[in-house]
Amino acid sequence: MNADTRRNPKEVVVILPYVNGKVLMQLRDMKEGINFPGCWGFFGGSLDEGETPEEAFKRELFEEIGYRPAEMYNLGFSIIPDLENLHAHAFCCPLTIPIEEIKLTEGLDLDLFSLKEVMAKELYSHKMGKSFPVIETPYLGDTIRKLWKYLKLI
Repeated sequence: MNADTRRNPKEVVVILPYVNGKVLMQLRDMKEGINFPGCWGFFGGSLDEGETPEEAFKRELFEEIGYRPAEMYNLGFSIIPDLENLHAHAFCCPLTIPIEEIKLTEGLDLDLFSLKEVMAKELYSHKMGKSFPVIETPYLGDTIRKLWKYLKLI
């Protein structure tokens, strides 16, 4: 970790749209220079200068899948040591449109997965016709467990 990261850690929002006991996840692009290319993870991104986490949630979700939920819930703030002390604000929202109506503008694919499927560490992409790894960080599983606890599924 460099000195700039310690002084000014990157701040992001992670977004977990959910429906019927499953969370919507994104298969990240395979672009050079992005974090975790070709891995399944959450929707979200960096906060812009002067932007609140709630504003970033709304902007990122609309940019990535064209969705504006009527409701959003804060799942909490975390510092993720294994990702250079990344500061993450987690939010969830009910997914009220069919997955077929979502227009993915970032990433290779998206799909709904249960906690058990996500914890298997590899998920199948129907669009790509093969399996891809889930981002390896304890934060991912911990955050989905927070969502399930919030929804009273565990």
